Amino acid sequence: MPLAMPNITSPRRPCDLPNPESTSSFWHREPDPVLVGHRTTRDLPETADVAIIGSGMTGTSIAYNLLNGNDKPLKVVMLEAREACWGATGRNGGHCQPLLFTHPDEPEIGHFELANFHTLHGLIREKNIDCEFNVQPGVQAIYSDYHLVRMKEALKTVQDKSPELAERMKLVTDSKELATLRVPSAMGAVVTNIAARMWPYKFVAHILSELLTTLLPPGQSFNLQTLTPVTAVSPSHSRGVHIATARGTLIAKKVILATNGYTSHLLPAFADLIVPCRGQMSALHPPPSLATEDNRLKTSVGLLGDGVDDYLIQRPSERGGELMFGGARHEGKQTLGVTDDSVVDEWSSKYLRRKLVDSLAIPEGEVGKEGLEASHIWTGIMGYSRDDKPWVGRVPGGGNALFMAAGFTGHGMPNTWLCGKAIARMVMEDDGKDEEELRTLVEREVGLPKSYWASQERIERSMMEFKDVAITDWEDATRGL
Repeated sequence: MPLAMPNITSPRRPCDLPNPESTSSFWHREPDPVLVGHRTTRDLPETADVAIIGSGMTGTSIAYNLLNGNDKPLKVVMLEAREACWGATGRNGGHCQPLLFTHPDEPEIGHFELANFHTLHGLIREKNIDCEFNVQPGVQAIYSDYHLVRMKEALKTVQDKSPELAERMKLVTDSKELATLRVPSAMGAVVTNIAARMWPYKFVAHILSELLTTLLPPGQSFNLQTLTPVTAVSPSHSRGVHIATARGTLIAKKVILATNGYTSHLLPAFADLIVPCRGQMSALHPPPSLATEDNRLKTSVGLLGDGVDDYLIQRPSERGGELMFGGARHEGKQTLGVTDDSVVDEWSSKYLRRKLVDSLAIPEGEVGKEGLEASHIWTGIMGYSRDDKPWVGRVPGGGNALFMAAGFTGHGMPNTWLCGKAIARMVMEDDGKDEEELRTLVEREVGLPKSYWASQERIERSMMEFKDVAITDWEDATRGL
């Protein structure tokens, strides 16, 4: 299907609420019995010390870090439009792969992603969370001259600025090595020694269930209200932030938006800064050549090229061995500005079923003419940031009580947990400290990159210096075509 130049209406309109009739994600096939339809109290609480909007990885991190290691009385309420973890975290590709070359001029971002990875890994081991987290090499396979040149430039910059990050990466161009990496048709590949596959929903479900069922210190409480879409937030209320929902209103002293691609529904000023983007995923039955523990894929793979930005892991053979393959955004209809995850795109589905036959050199005779069979194909909504970085901190123009962590541009798993911790630390330490003092504390304790902070100055710079994300995306996709 040809790639059409996007027709952008500027300024963009605020996005819609999540569609209650979403597609069925593979990751949701074993829903947590504690969380399904959960409402800690029958009625919506009238007040809260902290209200968190969103129950994915970011929102869960915020709640966990507010209520762990903090003995202060704290009433935390989490509001979710659909079921818990039913947004991007419950619909993604199952990767946690730091990309150390993406921002070569800012090595602190690579170090932050590594710290996020190790924090998640440590928490999973500490709590013995069965979420299929497995450390394995990362392979970013390259399929265009342009991307290969850019990758070489990025690796050179990383080597100059942060040799310790560069040591974790190797550029492979030898055809035999590429074949060994299971990407025989690639022009090159960057191999890293730090990546993982995981079942993200099970991780979040474990943490949320633990918060709901474990006795908290005196004065602390955690109240989860699912199926409760928030329709508006008003930070000027004299007693705090006024939160309007489909089930009534709540007033909170502090409100944190962990809403990612849906952020502009509550913050219209962010409509051009965080744009929703629909991604498509598949769970494909493995062919015989990938069906056993000895021959299955044991790397986290990305496919990069002109019009190609796909991602792949394979689940454990003893648990089904599904090839979890996503991407295909430029094979179907426009995906940027789209919030409807109740449908799948036919062209993208065909691409996902057929692409790996060539990319992995699957032998003829192991697949039908339609490609690999799928047990599930589904969609989910990401939040694409105009300047390609998350927005973390106080909401510019929102007063002292409104915070956000959103806009992860399809790269949330190596970022969200520590971004959530950063916001939690800001809220806990917000007792008279000025903004600069708070930021310095969070940067020191959590390692949050300076360029992640939300500010009015960053908004103005992003609008002046960066194009609309759909234009940037189209230019990248059509380069060389």
